[in-house]
Amino acid sequence: MSSSEINGLFFFPSGRYMPMGLNIWQKLWWRFMPGVVVNVKWPKGWVVLHEAPDGSCVATESADPNDHYRPWMEQHVGRQGWDWNWGMADRDAELNRLTIKIRQKYAKYATIAALRWS
Repeated sequence: MSSSEINGLFFFPSGRYMPMGLNIWQKLWWRFMPGVVVNVKWPKGWVVLHEAPDGSCVATESADPNDHYRPWMEQHVGRQGWDWNWGMADRDAELNRLTIKIRQKYAKYATIAALRWS
């Protein structure tokens, strides 16, 4: 393969860049796994870390997508890194956005995620 063919592997067919900071396995997953890509807002807010039986809870403010989006995604879609994954692509950082790719067989949840978090 020529270097231009190799470099072409790391672009989506639409011409958009795939998320940054990925290892080779993750890049191949983003490039070749059939699926739906949605762009949602970057999460922020309070997350409950632990809830005691007496009803009290420990919460903290978080901006980590795994704290906000992962519980719902793993309950409805499946494992992160296999059935879905998130990353920051192209201009996501300056626009305060997050790119989520969901495998094709769970495409119906992409619409729900986009409506919930956009």
